[in-house]
Order: sequence, then C-alpha cells, then structure tokens
Amino acid sequence: MKLSAKTEYACLAMLQLAADHDTGRPAPLKSLSAKQSIPEGFLVQILQDLRRAGLVVSTRGASGGYRLARAPEEVSLAEVVTATEGSVVPAEGSACSSPLAVALHSVCEDLRHAQRRRLESLSLAGLLERSTVSNEPMWYI
Repeated sequence: MKLSAKTEYACLAMLQLAADHDTGRPAPLKSLSAKQSIPEGFLVQILQDLRRAGLVVSTRGASGGYRLARAPEEVSLAEVVTATEGSVVPAEGSACSSPLAVALHSVCEDLRHAQRRRLESLSLAGLLERSTVSNEPMWYI
C-alpha cells in the first residue's frame, strides 16, 4: 500500500497526538509540526480534515491546540486514511469483461477487503506500542 504525503503526515500527527494523549493538554500546531517535521501550512489543512472527520478536537487561545477526540485505542488507522483519502482502498474497474478479467478483478477485490480489515484492526495505541518495541536496543550475547 502506498500512502500519499498527506496521509502519511496525518498518520504521524495522529500518532503524536496519541503519544501526548495522557497529558490531557492540547498540542500546539507548532509543536506537532516540529516534532514530526510536517510543514505547518500543510498540517493545518490535514488537521482540518481530521477535525471534520471527528478524529481530533481543537482548542483556541494561547494554550490551545489539537488533541484526539477519542482514546488512542478507539481510533483505527483506517479512520485516519479515510479522513484524508476519502476511502481506504479505492475501487478499480476495467473495461475488459472476459472471464479471465473477472477472475483477476475478484482477486483484487479480495485483496482490497483484506487491506481494509487490516487497517481497521490497527489502532493508534497499537502502532505506538510497535514504535516503542522497535526502538528498544537489541542486546546480543
């Protein structure tokens, strides 16, 4: 699966918000941008999409910023991708309707459904857990 820059940035921003979720404080835009190296102007647009999708809430003011609308365990990667792309896996069609093409497209459809199920099974909390496990040093004796 290839992620667009917008979707990758949205996932990184959401993961950062998930990592900061326990503080209970909103994360300022500048902080999110700096921590994940996301251009601020682009991040504003992404956060607006995520807010419209009900995944983040924003707070105005000097101590304002963004935070997750739900707990990290309750937000799936599929929701983030859908908020930025409009669909987790776009449907692809073909003008060819031969029996071989039908069989091929059936397999492709199965793959798209499997991909969607996998994205739905991954929560922000699960991805955070993966990041901490993969960053721990490996000790060999």
